[in-house]
Amino acid sequence: MTAGVSPSYAGAPPARRSGLARTGMAVFGVAALVVGGILLFNPYAAVRTLALLLGLALVISGCLEIALGWDSRGRASSLVLGAILIIGGLLAAFWPGVTVWTLAVLTGVSLLVHGIGRVVLAFVGRAEVPGWGWLALAGAFNVLVGILALAWPAATVVVLSLILAFQVLTFGVCLLVAAFLPSGSRTSAPA
Repeated sequence: MTAGVSPSYAGAPPARRSGLARTGMAVFGVAALVVGGILLFNPYAAVRTLALLLGLALVISGCLEIALGWDSRGRASSLVLGAILIIGGLLAAFWPGVTVWTLAVLTGVSLLVHGIGRVVLAFVGRAEVPGWGWLALAGAFNVLVGILALAWPAATVVVLSLILAFQVLTFGVCLLVAAFLPSGSRTSAPA
């Protein structure tokens, strides 16, 4: 015999995430995994190619961020965080005569600012955002990679490519997990 109580009740109304937002997060998550894999398995790419891949990775991450918050009350915050990554990505991809140092600084600043904002928003919205722990982890990882890129701007193309590959892969996996959590799930932190 069962009681007529909703299993998703946890003291707060479950966050709603439309099928379109989930699909967007999943598509951009897969795209981030593909670009991260390319960077990981082709770290000897020339600076120009790395700039294009890095720019693409940041733009995809920015689109992921926007898709993540599209159906929430924090839409404006997600738009700002996504715009930070998209602007950093466009600058990296289209900067004439880009150097590894420029790429490192653009990447570092973009990821650091985005990561701090992502962690703050994950903690602020933890009562209504399913998978907020994964989002906080993704933000913390972006902060770590941003600090690494800023602390070591003279890194070789190979090191920068590998660091960014792991960042993009981790961010993509965290957001894919968050995209497929049930709407009523209250995961507080990753395992």
